[in-house]
Amino acid sequence: MASEITNLDEKRQAPENIKPKYDALLLHGYWMTQKGKHTTPSLRTHFAARAAALAWDNGKGAGKIVLDLGHLWGPNYPTEARVITDMLVNKYHVPKNAIILREGASSTYGEVKTALELANKNNWTRVLDVAFAHHHMTIPGLYKSKELRGFGPPGLNVDYKSVEEILERDDRRVSDVRRKFSRRYAMPYFAYEGLKWLLMHRPGFKYEPLEKANKKQRTKPINDFKYWRIDKFKLPGK
Repeated sequence: MASEITNLDEKRQAPENIKPKYDALLLHGYWMTQKGKHTTPSLRTHFAARAAALAWDNGKGAGKIVLDLGHLWGPNYPTEARVITDMLVNKYHVPKNAIILREGASSTYGEVKTALELANKNNWTRVLDVAFAHHHMTIPGLYKSKELRGFGPPGLNVDYKSVEEILERDDRRVSDVRRKFSRRYAMPYFAYEGLKWLLMHRPGFKYEPLEKANKKQRTKPINDFKYWRIDKFKLPGK
């Protein structure tokens, strides 16, 4: 909606007297890319960050935005969480004090674990989880898993809102790019999440060993802009 776009383009500070709908919003990251010599959010992460800024809604939608993805490309590159933080602050003018930056997670499991630990520490009662729709095939199962039982406070209410759902009401140009993204990524990502769902339901399956294995991996930069550069479409707020 036009009013939402205008709000994103203005420098904003969340008024202290506003009681947000959610205590916090957990945003899941989606890789990075190299643009020249700079590490920037990938196409998917661009969409996710914009959706988080819209859902945060100047502090009315959520009190805090939680980011926790570590060195996906090794210590010589910035963490995913820091790359997203820079985008939220510099592009969408989310104040730094509205962002809880953690840089230790190496998987969705680690992100959810961090959110539950923060909820327990800060006595949060309502959390919004923002991810792509296919990703939400498996995320709710993590919050309810035996492996993470007891990490969050009793009675914590977790709601889920997809990036696609949030951006549907956003500028048409964003929706057009998202549809092109969906044609490229939808089926492979659906298959990936489907495999994760099957693994989650195997007796004795545990996420923690995968989280530790991911932290030891060293991967090289990839370019998510190879076919559709996000700046080619001049997203609002650029």
